[in-house]
Amino acid sequence: MLKRTTSWGLSLGVSSTLLMTTVFAPVGGGNLAPVVHAAEKTLSEEGAIALAKKQLTILGEYKLVNAEFVDGIEMLWGKPIWYTNWNKENSGEIELQIDALSGGILKYERRGEERDLDANQKKLTEDQAFQVATQFLNQVATEEERSHLSKPNEYPDAEIFYVRDKQGVDINFTRIENGIPFLENGFRLIVGNDGEVTYFERRWSEGKLPDTSKVIEITEAEKKWDEGAFPSFFYKDMSSRVRKESESYQLVYDFQRIDPQVVDAITGKMLDSYGQVAKERKIEPLGKTDPPSTAEKKLIIKDEAQKIAEQQLKKLPGTYHLNGKIIESGSGSDRKVWFFEFTSRPGDGKKSDTVKIGIDASGYLVQYNLNQKIRFNEESKKIEKGITWEQAQESARKLVQTFYSDQLGIIYAVDYAPSEERIKEIWENDEPYEIEFGYLINGVPAGDSSIFQVNVDAETGDVVDLYNHYYNLGSSGDSSLPPKNEDAIDLNAAKKVVKENKKLMLTYFHPKVRGSNGIMKMLEQPLLVYRYVGEKGLVTADGKWHSFTEKRKQ
Repeated sequence: MLKRTTSWGLSLGVSSTLLMTTVFAPVGGGNLAPVVHAAEKTLSEEGAIALAKKQLTILGEYKLVNAEFVDGIEMLWGKPIWYTNWNKENSGEIELQIDALSGGILKYERRGEERDLDANQKKLTEDQAFQVATQFLNQVATEEERSHLSKPNEYPDAEIFYVRDKQGVDINFTRIENGIPFLENGFRLIVGNDGEVTYFERRWSEGKLPDTSKVIEITEAEKKWDEGAFPSFFYKDMSSRVRKESESYQLVYDFQRIDPQVVDAITGKMLDSYGQVAKERKIEPLGKTDPPSTAEKKLIIKDEAQKIAEQQLKKLPGTYHLNGKIIESGSGSDRKVWFFEFTSRPGDGKKSDTVKIGIDASGYLVQYNLNQKIRFNEESKKIEKGITWEQAQESARKLVQTFYSDQLGIIYAVDYAPSEERIKEIWENDEPYEIEFGYLINGVPAGDSSIFQVNVDAETGDVVDLYNHYYNLGSSGDSSLPPKNEDAIDLNAAKKVVKENKKLMLTYFHPKVRGSNGIMKMLEQPLLVYRYVGEKGLVTADGKWHSFTEKRKQ
């Protein structure tokens, strides 16, 4: 079993003396050393539960419903986890994630017990919420960890969920190393209006941190950002919940995941949100054809959908026939999708292919799959000789041009290439290349809500999947959206607004990257970057700052 230096946690060996005041008293430490999980034994279910109960006495009021072990390779932070659920008769429930190596609490979420304030009760003040959060941290965080934390909400939470439907005070304790904030690390809590913690999450990178002695000067970093940062100009859904009306969309400047947005503090290069070197992206339509505009969408029935699927297949080489498999999904007449399965007639000694086509109630092709069942049944093998990313892009582009030939003026290919490390991982795991496309409205991108994906076999170059269920606006070029404003501010003016509302700072940065089979994971090692730090927000087309942080507080 693990050697423990606290009541439950591993000795993380975190070092450095804080250069600012913290909420918790500092303690001594050694050097920050990576924790090698592979050589360590995981806790049994009984052991993990026992340690959790020592930290959270409230669990004594609840009954354990189930516990599930999940291996670290499947998790964002690479840690093996015990997922547990607890409930109390005729009351609330608790979802608890326990570190299977240390027994530490990684996530705590309490539901169904929040009490509404009556007319005579005063709303919890921010200072009171800070006290509750600090007491909670004394139970679930080690003394070593607490000595490396900022004051509550001293720095903005880099990944706060503004859509989360939880009332109360959001509190963020940021990890500090060498006097430098680590915005992706620390503890996130929500203290409900009744004075109880309803949400807790631990985010802590274990491993070597970059050498701070080699960073460029902040004046040089600012110049690099001014020259190389390129926020996207696009239609943004400004609603706090799932979109219901097109009026919620506005034209904005904001940084998307693959936009150049932070400066590598060692090399001076511009990086995207994945920590990859990035440059200004080109957004060009695949062609000049535009779909016919219609005042209202006509909904179709299954027989009409089948005819459309058959017409689409005629665009591909070979001959196909419907094999009798038809699946209908979706509720409501406007949300129906029919999936038709076709089999090719083999020729020249080739095996027959199975193709699935999905057509929705508006007559739009939303899905294409080639030999899907066969592929899922095959055992993954390492690709010894495959195609390049550029070849995969061309293969995907040809299929999109084939199926959406009348809409090429409103579809663009996302200008992006994965890192060499990611491509190596794709070949190692026999994964497909994931190529993305998006929609333009009035010549402006419709944002991430319109992005669709085409998967290309990295060995053969065949397109094996197309998923376009979330085209939303793209198929119709929604005319109710605000048109491109000729008076909209330009890129440099938008960047100036960002600088007026945020502060350029040196920070540690631990990006999420796309891992095996699309699972998000943390980059192997954190980075040192200069980035503009402040409230979460964006710049609207008229040059105003829109604060999501303030909206969350309302």
